[in-house]
Amino acid sequence: MKLTTTLLLKPGITNPNFWSPDRSSQTERNKIRSTVLQRDGNACLYCGHAASKYMHLHHANDTGSSDPAHLITCCVACHAVLHMGRNLSLGVIEIWKTPLSQVEIVRRTREGVASGKTLSQVQKTLRLEKGHYDPGSVEYANDLIASIGSSPRAYLDEPLKAVFVKLKRWQIE
Repeated sequence: MKLTTTLLLKPGITNPNFWSPDRSSQTERNKIRSTVLQRDGNACLYCGHAASKYMHLHHANDTGSSDPAHLITCCVACHAVLHMGRNLSLGVIEIWKTPLSQVEIVRRTREGVASGKTLSQVQKTLRLEKGHYDPGSVEYANDLIASIGSSPRAYLDEPLKAVFVKLKRWQIE
């Protein structure tokens, strides 16, 4: 049964108190992965991208539970957005102001790369304005961590969005 839900994609962080849940065996994780990918039709529930390789699983409610009911399929690009702190520190994304939705940025990036454009060329089409920090600053994530309290996740306010600066072609296609 393929889920047809499209979820709202926003740059965010997971509360550090929810990191490193108890992990099941590799065999069990592979079985769970197969179940979730099949259920979701190998399609990202954020942007709709479908691929037979390189799809990730994401904890939908950040409980850390390995139950397939709590996991969803997402593409590499959307997963990078969902874990913006790590990806800012790795230089994979930057944070900019733009009126475009996060999913529109993911789709335009994917289409641009597929047509032979560089990430820099794609960026020029996104109507970007600098936010209150430098675009590559981890302070965006640090501010969310400082204000997260006991919530499982925190997200950037509009119109701040993640823009890709260092994804490989295989990560976006």
